[in-house]
Amino acid sequence: MATGQIKVMIVDDQALVLDILSKGLSRDPMIHIVGIATDGQVALNQLERLKPDVIILDMEMPRMNGLQFLDAMIPRYAIPTIVLSALTHKDSQLTQQVFELGAFDFLAKPQGGARELPKLIIQLLTKIRIAATHEVSRPVFRKPAVTADEAQVPETKTAGTQTAAGSLIARLHLSMPSSEAERKAKTDQMIIGMGAYEISNSPGKVLKIYALGSCVGVALFCPSKSMVAMAHVVLPASSSDPNKAHSMPGYFADTAINKMVDRMVAMGCPKGRIFAKIAGGAKTAAKVGDCFEIGQRNAVAAKETLAQLGIRVLGEDTGGTFSRTVHVAVGDSNYYLIHPEKGKWII
Repeated sequence: MATGQIKVMIVDDQALVLDILSKGLSRDPMIHIVGIATDGQVALNQLERLKPDVIILDMEMPRMNGLQFLDAMIPRYAIPTIVLSALTHKDSQLTQQVFELGAFDFLAKPQGGARELPKLIIQLLTKIRIAATHEVSRPVFRKPAVTADEAQVPETKTAGTQTAAGSLIARLHLSMPSSEAERKAKTDQMIIGMGAYEISNSPGKVLKIYALGSCVGVALFCPSKSMVAMAHVVLPASSSDPNKAHSMPGYFADTAINKMVDRMVAMGCPKGRIFAKIAGGAKTAAKVGDCFEIGQRNAVAAKETLAQLGIRVLGEDTGGTFSRTVHVAVGDSNYYLIHPEKGKWII
């Protein structure tokens, strides 16, 4: 394996998905697929041997589903995990749950099925590169359902017909949505993945980013119109990749902020009434490619873009070496932050 490659494991019960993702991601010389697994238990049993840097994880799988895998894996290994499922949309209850269990990012599988997955490869590659530079924080919102030792129960037969692994899974109580209503259940929270942005003036709506590391969460407020916007900025300047900036403007500080301001003005907020708060931009522990110190560059680029637009920055919490989970709410001018050890604070 070439020095500097990112070791990736793919966990999905569909053979076609495994084949498409493995071949598509392997075309990038920075990516090395170290293993594939058809369910969470198989993947869990291979982690110690394969030591992946990043995991791509489906949700609906036999024996051990994606929720159960995250709950068992994160407390011991804390490997950045990108969830790829037909059920993980930005406002679904399941998406909120996977982040509370410790997932790093998410993408929704296309409605056309596995054959449309090649369109997602570029987005996945970007997310994998960023994920590989981050250390995963332990889940903030719940205690693990099992201990680290219990998470390593081998697949041996018990006295009955159930395996020891099966007994463990039964204890996890993390089931996938079973009815159509549960599968379509929505929340008031809009989860913003890497390179995405959202704008809302809907009462009660919350825009949220989990575990900001080197990325920056740029929040824009327009109190006079009860409007908020937030972008999950990954890279500082769109000039580094104009094609990606065209298809995914939220990845870059300059294009993300300009897009949000344009949308807010179009929705009735005068630009002069908009102000900003920013958070994130931490120094990452890993050094992968040119991602080292990207946090500082992201924060600087965001502030430069805001200054060029004449938008004041009224609050900032950037730098350091720790991740932040952040959110803003429609009708509220506060920017809320949380960290497992540092607690909660507001800017």
